[in-house]
Amino acid sequence: MNKIKYQTPTGMHDVFGKEQVFYDKVEETAKKLAEFYAFQRITTPILEDQELFIRSVGEGTDIVEKEMFTLKTKGKDLLVLRPEGTAPVFRAYIENGMQSFSQPVKLWYYGPFFRYERPQAGRYRQFWQIGFEFVGDKAPVYDAQTILIAHNLLKDIGFKNIVVSINSIGCEECRKDYKKALNSFLKNKKDLICADCKKRAEKNILRVLDCKNPKCQQVLSEAPQIVDYLCPECKDHFKHVLEYLEEVSIPYRLDPFLVRGLDYYSKTVFEIGFSETDKEEALGSLAGGGRYDSLGKALKSDDIPGVGFSMGVERIIALMKLKNIKYKEKKKESIFIVQVGELARKKTLKIIEELRSQKINVSEAISKESMKLQLTKANKLAINIVLIIGQREALNNTVIIKNMETGKQSIVEQENIVKEIKKRIK
Repeated sequence: MNKIKYQTPTGMHDVFGKEQVFYDKVEETAKKLAEFYAFQRITTPILEDQELFIRSVGEGTDIVEKEMFTLKTKGKDLLVLRPEGTAPVFRAYIENGMQSFSQPVKLWYYGPFFRYERPQAGRYRQFWQIGFEFVGDKAPVYDAQTILIAHNLLKDIGFKNIVVSINSIGCEECRKDYKKALNSFLKNKKDLICADCKKRAEKNILRVLDCKNPKCQQVLSEAPQIVDYLCPECKDHFKHVLEYLEEVSIPYRLDPFLVRGLDYYSKTVFEIGFSETDKEEALGSLAGGGRYDSLGKALKSDDIPGVGFSMGVERIIALMKLKNIKYKEKKKESIFIVQVGELARKKTLKIIEELRSQKINVSEAISKESMKLQLTKANKLAINIVLIIGQREALNNTVIIKNMETGKQSIVEQENIVKEIKKRIK
């Protein structure tokens, strides 16, 4: 057997067949929620200016330092295959003058994203992501509704025993004093934390809290908590968010060391994962997000508040399989057309288009000459209603309608075929 010359690039994969059913179902579930909550879909370019992510996500983040697919155009512009969704949506909001719309502007997206990282089970260099964003309003009720929508989306997909981990990382003023306290705490513990955290402590000390290394987590369990450094405004904001969550009975737990890994977050940050009673709790979060009121400032634009969340589709699908959440592909009732002879083939093409115009699904094997082969395919597809057009039927402008279950068949005029099929489908 010859070796395949061309294959998918490392860390990328084809999606088709039964696997595609999962992707479609997740998208369909998100679309229904978006319609209910009156979100408009937005599709941003796959390529964006590199500077957009350096300024928004942060120079010291893994995304910018290690994971961006960057290319230089012939005009020497530096473009990036988008690694995340919030910054492009925010850019689109500003560029398209959405400040003049009724606020907040509610946008959602579903599409491919790219990160150059070591491929592993469930993690790809091209991956799909869903995101929901409220842009243009700082009210804490939208933080709570963002969390509610993310929670509902996961429930509608079929997950159970999920819980929200939540924290507030305050505003820039709150964080100044907290960063000093955290830096003071870590001064005598530099030898106990990993090499990555030592670098993070120099560039962006809050990212130390995001480390998943067990040794670092043990050290950080004794670190000062940012909620103790919140200013009155941020404290009041967080209090209201929690009260709204309690009102709609969303289960949550306070996580004083949750910060998320991107620089644009402020105030509320959250992740949704399995409860501690669930054996898959150790697998981490299903969705995450938060408020990003400082993103406009980072992009040297207007001071525009926003809050949102995203979830990786491949990870969701992997956990759906692990949890045995199954989706069956919806099959609309279809008919099968069998034709024999060149004139019958011509007539079949016309009939297919007539049925299509009436939204009746049609299957066929129009290139085949053998009636037996065509009927065999109809059987494999489990199609009950079969139209047969032979040379005689083609000349007489008639069609044989056969019920594959009972074997009963009747002859009808071609001009009445749509009406007769509709009767049988009903």
